[in-house]
Amino acid sequence: MHDIPFKAALFDLDGTLLDSMYVWKRVDEVFFAARGIPIPPDYGRAIAGMSFRETAQYTVDRYLPGEDWRDVCAEWTRLSQLEYARNVRLKPGAMRYLRLLRRAGVKLAVTTALTPDLFEPCLAHLGVDELFDVFCSTDHTGGRGKLSGEVYRLAANRLGVAPADCAVFEDVLAGIRGAKAAGMRAYCVRDRHSEKDFDAIAALADGMIDDFFDMRRHHAFPPEPRCVVFTARCEGDPRAAYAPEPGDFALCADGGWKLAQSLGVAPDLVIGDFDSAEPPASGAVERHPVMKDDTDTMLCIKRGLREGYGRFLIVGGFGGRFDHTLANLQSLAYAAAHGAQAEMADGCCRAIALREGSVRLARRQGKLSLFAMSDRCRGVTVRGALYPLEDAELVNDFPLGVSNEYAADHVEIAVAEGTLLIVQADDPARA
Repeated sequence: MHDIPFKAALFDLDGTLLDSMYVWKRVDEVFFAARGIPIPPDYGRAIAGMSFRETAQYTVDRYLPGEDWRDVCAEWTRLSQLEYARNVRLKPGAMRYLRLLRRAGVKLAVTTALTPDLFEPCLAHLGVDELFDVFCSTDHTGGRGKLSGEVYRLAANRLGVAPADCAVFEDVLAGIRGAKAAGMRAYCVRDRHSEKDFDAIAALADGMIDDFFDMRRHHAFPPEPRCVVFTARCEGDPRAAYAPEPGDFALCADGGWKLAQSLGVAPDLVIGDFDSAEPPASGAVERHPVMKDDTDTMLCIKRGLREGYGRFLIVGGFGGRFDHTLANLQSLAYAAAHGAQAEMADGCCRAIALREGSVRLARRQGKLSLFAMSDRCRGVTVRGALYPLEDAELVNDFPLGVSNEYAADHVEIAVAEGTLLIVQADDPARA
């Protein structure tokens, strides 16, 4: 059980879940400059909380007589689409908080003024799209803005949750007012563009936060558990690869249930096509067709992500058919691309997929290698190794990072851009 004081959480995107208000500042600059008009004073504040359609209609009525609001919407979409699909990032703590809520059984919804052709590719790129149960845009309420509260009522209805059991996360006064009018809790995520309204927002909101880590003031954050995926093959000692942790969510890829069983682990779910092993006689099983796009390991990774897990350990996964090993490493990269910490170990080798972050690893008896899983990994730094790197670049068609050695008790590795594969391989003579 948890002490989260709501059953559903409804999230605005721009300025709340997404650090994206810079996009609209650029769009406004380009849009008005193309018409020889300076950006009107207080324009951003005037349109806050309006739907896409309402904003376009307001802009046409006030500044662009003779233009059509539909053409304005199309131009804004064209100017912003690429930035949303590739470069917009989540606000601090957002990914962790969404996963925390998901694991706790809280239903999640998007409630935004953005149109689906903007927010759908953005959320997919950020790896959070599968965490949400429903997506509601003001497009779905006849173009009426946040102040009406209709988009929040629509989300609650689609989720099957009473308004009193919903919490809305917003960054603008109109959104907070609309949420309260709908009978919901309302939390404000402070964003600079709404600074002039902070006092008015604070008088209405149930809480004001600078980032999602601040929600600790409103409810406890339970420990972040791990999703463990047991594969059908482990060439090393699985007991050296897997040390149980409280709250482990155990998934087995096809015949991996036998490996879990040998370690005394009762799987939460066994997933696979069972083309090379029989399913277990008891327990939860999810059967898939043999002809499918995902490997059984990838099915487990995707399931763990949907359940809200942000830490993954694949037990086994090396050896046997090389194509299977490579597929498992790509599954690690997929998890990392979706903001998760992901590693694979079989007692002899350990692989970590690191995407735009850093890690500190203890010294082992063997070699340390780095490979670019993206086309390029920029800003690669390695300290505590025989061959250090500082702000270097690795590419995926030249093995510059192979067979490094430890020069200290710990090695620190960081990558600023791209997905880096870190491999710790024990010396066979010592294994």
